[in-house]
Amino acid sequence: MKNLNRIVFLLFATVSVALVAWAIVVGMAAPDSSKIAGNAQLINLNDEGVAEPVRSTAHGIEELGKVFATQLEEGILSEQGIADEKLKLENTRTVLVPEYEAKVGAKAEVAKAADAVVAELAEVKKLSAAQKKKLAEAQAVQADFKALNDTLNVYKENIAVMEENIAASEKANAQAQADAANIIALSTAISVNIMWFYFLLVFAFCIIIINTVMNLFQNKGGLGKTLAAICVVAAVIGVSYVLATTHGWADGATLKDAAGYDLGLGTDLATRKVFGPFEYMLADASILVTYITFAGAALAAILSAVRGVFKS
Repeated sequence: MKNLNRIVFLLFATVSVALVAWAIVVGMAAPDSSKIAGNAQLINLNDEGVAEPVRSTAHGIEELGKVFATQLEEGILSEQGIADEKLKLENTRTVLVPEYEAKVGAKAEVAKAADAVVAELAEVKKLSAAQKKKLAEAQAVQADFKALNDTLNVYKENIAVMEENIAASEKANAQAQADAANIIALSTAISVNIMWFYFLLVFAFCIIIINTVMNLFQNKGGLGKTLAAICVVAAVIGVSYVLATTHGWADGATLKDAAGYDLGLGTDLATRKVFGPFEYMLADASILVTYITFAGAALAAILSAVRGVFKS
């Protein structure tokens, strides 16, 4: 029986250490809190694009991951935006630039002749009506040619800008995908750890109850110890509840979910049930009981190990 207990203890301890290590690793890889607060909205958008509160903290973290995967900063394109920008870049390279280069080339000689006319008439002190008309026509040709050149230069500059923007956005989106995966992994790790600790707590209470009942039937003299153990448990619960009542829940203190709303049940703001002082105090007391139980278990394990060393 002792060997079985040791095997079970070793198994549970190994799983616990592995889960905590997993949470630490993914937590170190997840984006820091300042990055999350500065770039992500903690509101879920449904399929119709309407904002609605997230269902839970875990859901809020998952939505954070989606935000990181699409749009991180002002000026950074989403994946769809990158695809659209690449199409625009290709059109500029293969259609617009060649088109305006052809227009500029076709009017180069005419523009050169217009430059000569303007230069020639600039030397004339008093222009006749015919010369004024000729000058105006030449200047119009110059203006048209300049506009074509300016447009061509803008398209060429746009190519460099779009290439830089696409490269920066692809890098940002790659990092966003990694951040999304890491933050969702962190949410999963935290949830699994919490469920595991709940299981350990329930398992420990079940073992205590079973051993207590068996001890009562097998050892009548152990009744006093059983009552003492029950009193200790009751005292821990009582102290935890008293401490929980001092944390301001009855005075209106609340906790917020990932969307910034008071914790509660339901997604519809008009009908959702918001937690009151009792729920907060009960949850607070449960957490304190868990802390005290784990601390007591750790202390008992240490004392047992020390006693075993001295006995051996």
